[in-house]
Amino acid sequence: MPRRRTTTAPPPPLVATVQRLQRELDTLRRERRAHAVVEQATGLLIARLECSPEEAFAHLRGISQHSNIRLVDVAAGLLGAAAPPAPPPPSPPEPFRPERYLRPLPPSSAPEVADPLPLTGEAAARYHLARAAMKAVTETNGLAEALAEGVRHLGAGSTLLGLLEPDGAVRLVGSYGLPRSVASLWQRAPGTVNMALLRAAVDGNPLWLTRDEARRRGYDFIGGGAMRVCLPLRRADRAIGVAAISWDTHRDLDETERAYVVALAEAAGRRLSTLSSRPADAPAAHWLEAVLDALPGSVALWCPVRDDDGAVVDFRLDRCSPDATDGADRGRDALTGRRLLELHPSAADDGIVAGCARALRDGRPFRWGPGQVWRAGGARPTRVLLSLRAVPFGDGLLASWHYHDEQRRAADRSARLERAGDVGWVEWDLGGDAVAWSSGAYRVLGRDPADGPLPLGSLHRWATPSDAPRVREALRALVERAEPAELEFTVRRRGAAWPVRLVAEPVVDPDGRVAEVRGAVARR
Repeated sequence: MPRRRTTTAPPPPLVATVQRLQRELDTLRRERRAHAVVEQATGLLIARLECSPEEAFAHLRGISQHSNIRLVDVAAGLLGAAAPPAPPPPSPPEPFRPERYLRPLPPSSAPEVADPLPLTGEAAARYHLARAAMKAVTETNGLAEALAEGVRHLGAGSTLLGLLEPDGAVRLVGSYGLPRSVASLWQRAPGTVNMALLRAAVDGNPLWLTRDEARRRGYDFIGGGAMRVCLPLRRADRAIGVAAISWDTHRDLDETERAYVVALAEAAGRRLSTLSSRPADAPAAHWLEAVLDALPGSVALWCPVRDDDGAVVDFRLDRCSPDATDGADRGRDALTGRRLLELHPSAADDGIVAGCARALRDGRPFRWGPGQVWRAGGARPTRVLLSLRAVPFGDGLLASWHYHDEQRRAADRSARLERAGDVGWVEWDLGGDAVAWSSGAYRVLGRDPADGPLPLGSLHRWATPSDAPRVREALRALVERAEPAELEFTVRRRGAAWPVRLVAEPVVDPDGRVAEVRGAVARR
């Protein structure tokens, strides 16, 4: 009977998080013990050598460097004690791979280009030599040089390689024979520029152009030269970039020579695809980070963390927006690289992890909250009110979240101050006829909140008959002449009368008209 292979089930998400945090705590304890041993040895040397703490520590460090022994081991030997064990080597943080968040571009809608003629004889030999040289290069400028060497016998003077970016721009990744000033100027060609290499990359069609033909078609020519070919570079069924080859003088290429150039560009495209797949060369890295930098609030790219069976058990915050926070005074740098269950240990039990995994699987946005979750990060976990939205973004999620507790606490503080000072704020939007009063304003003016706030034009009716004309005139000057108002009047309601002070300021629009009135009321 065949033996059934058994697999060890992964620990539950919360257990895995606790285990990871326990390992971090053990590391901190080891570091503290090592620091204590070094401090004790330093104190011993201070007493024996009658030297300063700096000199004692320098003596210890010198012994460690000359003997190639850990500083803590030297200190422990001096004390006759056992040194704390060396911590395990830290695992390197997983690199940011922006390509996981970008779906492949749709297949090109350009008409299929006929396959180049099969190369024979000298052309085939040159092609294989050039392709071998391309395979040997390890960076993109070397690839541009290898391409240039491959077409040098045809009289070409310079080459350029560009990668197509998600926003339709082309980023220059390699060049040979171009002046440095020109290459520096065109490091990134935005999609709004009318350039032949952009059109070849975006449309997927090769362009063979003389300078006069480019001028007639409105194309900008990068650098000098009399003739240029721009060939799209492909990965599978989509264009990933462009190769441009320039000639200083006009040259008529026959059908075989053109087929050779196209075949060589295809080989360059395959090699460029391999070189540009490394995270450091990923063309979308700065583009994604620029998008995050422009988003307000707490936003991040979430990468799924999977178990051995491929099930999503957690999410890692791959990149965060500048304003991202966990609500516990930890910002972008502290959050990047952390896992969701480290920040919110209850996210698995609250359905957040499962909902995000479902969004990743089904391609539908996931919303959660406002709801109570546990937040880690302080001396002990705390319950907070959280709202979350996550949308599929490539092979990950683009997630935004918001903590309501700080807003609630700010509103509570404001309400306490209003009650203590018997004040309230008032706002009138004259363009949209919107009115907003705080709870303190209703209390100061003696109006029932169920009746709603008063329009600005009706405020004078809330004053006593003797004060109403003065209130009406001040408000007219406020609205018509943008003059700030500061006045006192008496309010009489339900048989009682009390003095009120109003301070109001106009908000003027670009046309000089008063768009809003903002103010405060208080009992005198």
